[in-house]
Amino acid sequence: GSGSEDLAYRMANAGYKVILTAVTHLYLDMAYNPSSGEPGQYWGGYVDIDKPFYFIPYNYLRIIKDDRTGKQLDPSVIKGRVPLTERGRANIVGIEAPLWAETNKTPADMEYKLLPKLLAVAERAWAKDPDWATETDQTKSDVLYGQAWSAFINVVGKRELPRLDTYAGGFQYRIPTAGAKIINGKVAANVQFPGMTIRYTTDGSEPTATSPAYTEPMDTAGPVKLKVFNAAGRAGRTVTISR
Repeated sequence: GSGSEDLAYRMANAGYKVILTAVTHLYLDMAYNPSSGEPGQYWGGYVDIDKPFYFIPYNYLRIIKDDRTGKQLDPSVIKGRVPLTERGRANIVGIEAPLWAETNKTPADMEYKLLPKLLAVAERAWAKDPDWATETDQTKSDVLYGQAWSAFINVVGKRELPRLDTYAGGFQYRIPTAGAKIINGKVAANVQFPGMTIRYTTDGSEPTATSPAYTEPMDTAGPVKLKVFNAAGRAGRTVTISR
């Protein structure tokens, strides 16, 4: 809502070569989410793997829906903003996803912020506009996006992240926390990436690689600790939920 959301397009339309690097979708040093235990910056919003994936380089005005805190914006905020013209389209020469060195203390810290978000950046930078980005009917676009997102996240979880476990000595990419909530009085959980396993405990101890795997909502009164493990046995942060 700053009023300059269309500046990159106005510059491209005027004949200037432009590289897009939107902080809201492409700054990799932004924290994945608002959790207090999540490292990273937050002045420009929060960036998880979905943000670069649904960035539309030739029509990013279409995806401006929230402010940097995640609060929904009034559609009037972008009303009257200048769209990209055909002439301007030729002047969009790429997208860039910065990761500022001064925000990283160790190589592992850098890899955590870089991956897996960089995979979505590559998908958007090196591929043509997906069908959902050019579909003008929003309902149809949403369906197409859901299909594309499901296919992408399955490839990432089942193929690309296991490769990163061993490639070049292995990368310390971020393993997501489990999503958890109470549904019909039971503890229900899910995980962002297919191919990863949620393990849990009900005795207050930390879940380990040998703890029971979550398979269905649990009817338990005490606190449940949940942790996501990848195929190599490395884990993300623990989340705790109680009825």
